[in-house]
Amino acid sequence: MVFITLVVIQLYWSFGSTRVYEIAPDRFRYIATDDREQGGISTSELTLNDHLATLNCNLSKSDSYDWPYCGITILLGDSDSQGLDFSQFHTIRLNVDFEQLDSDASPSLRFYLRNFNPAYSTSGVEYSLKYNGLSYSPGSGNGDLDIPINNLQVLTWWLADNFIPLEHSAPEYTNVSRIDLASGSGHYSGQYRMTVRKVELIGHYVSGEHLMLVLLMLWVATALTISIIEIRSARRLVRYSQRRQAHLSELNRELKQQNVNFAEIANRDALTGAMNRHSIRDWLEQNYNSRLEEPRTLSILYLDIDHFKSINDSYGHLLGDDVLKEFTMVVLSCLNVEDRLVRWGGEEFVIFCPNRDLNQASSLAEIIRINVEKHQWVHGGGVTTSIGVTCLADNERTSEMLARADEALYAAKHQGRNRVVVNQPLV
Repeated sequence: MVFITLVVIQLYWSFGSTRVYEIAPDRFRYIATDDREQGGISTSELTLNDHLATLNCNLSKSDSYDWPYCGITILLGDSDSQGLDFSQFHTIRLNVDFEQLDSDASPSLRFYLRNFNPAYSTSGVEYSLKYNGLSYSPGSGNGDLDIPINNLQVLTWWLADNFIPLEHSAPEYTNVSRIDLASGSGHYSGQYRMTVRKVELIGHYVSGEHLMLVLLMLWVATALTISIIEIRSARRLVRYSQRRQAHLSELNRELKQQNVNFAEIANRDALTGAMNRHSIRDWLEQNYNSRLEEPRTLSILYLDIDHFKSINDSYGHLLGDDVLKEFTMVVLSCLNVEDRLVRWGGEEFVIFCPNRDLNQASSLAEIIRINVEKHQWVHGGGVTTSIGVTCLADNERTSEMLARADEALYAAKHQGRNRVVVNQPLV
């Protein structure tokens, strides 16, 4: 679908805006106009040669008419009420030379698209045709000039003279029955030549809005079709999953009971797989009680998941269990083989670090805190941890060390959570 869309857009860019409608003398009637119909004395003579129209005119001011003019009118229909719809065109292309033969001045030219609408026009009354136009100085030999059709304006004097209501005051090109090319205002006398080489309308075979609408409808139809197929497939999968879930639920219930039994035997926490408090007790007694002749280095990290209750309240206990499992994996990824991770209860964990001094344990705690904070959690939210750190002092029991680590953890929570607090042992 993407490929088809790109191909259609490329074709539109290459060919969609190249519709050219030529207003040539061999297709439409060109006639000369001047002010003699209004009582003036200007004269004009039109010569047609294939695609070229040449008007020679002599503008003269008279006592009976003060605004002499001459020009070319192109009739587009059999009557002034029958014209052409130019509303689908966006550009007018003109190649017109207009020069004053007896002066170096550059005369201006008026260009009008005259539209007939029965709401304001009267058949047979030329002045009732709307003037959509502009004025410019074409000069001589300047080639093609592209004028956006939106640049044309309705003349205010025509609106006032014909008492045109506001709803019909905008430019209109739905029934253009004639095109006028006339000398500009302010030219009162002299010899002029107008050469019309080209009058063309440039437009779209298909407008960009219509093309985008069709493409949008195709995309919507394709999306709906794919959605229906996916919904049907999903329903089949749901039915299969429901049957499988019922079977697995029964197996899971049996395995869960067995897992609890095995966890107790293996001294592992049934949920997270971390060591439990019972498993670490004998190890501490054998290796770190105060009766040993040679003291051994031991540091501990007391961890608590910040705001874990809000996770349970917001997402449920099942997802809370998943967070505990994931937390265990994140912490284990930071430890070495000598370190022991123990689930101390609820969301509290203790890490026992043999052969790590207090500085090394503090560095490890900061690594764990950062990894927990940066981890992408299963529930989509953030998780942080507060950590209390201390080490075993000489002639100190492990229970006393744990109490000091707990105090450090409490301090970390009291100071705003998501931080590491170290408790220095007494010397």
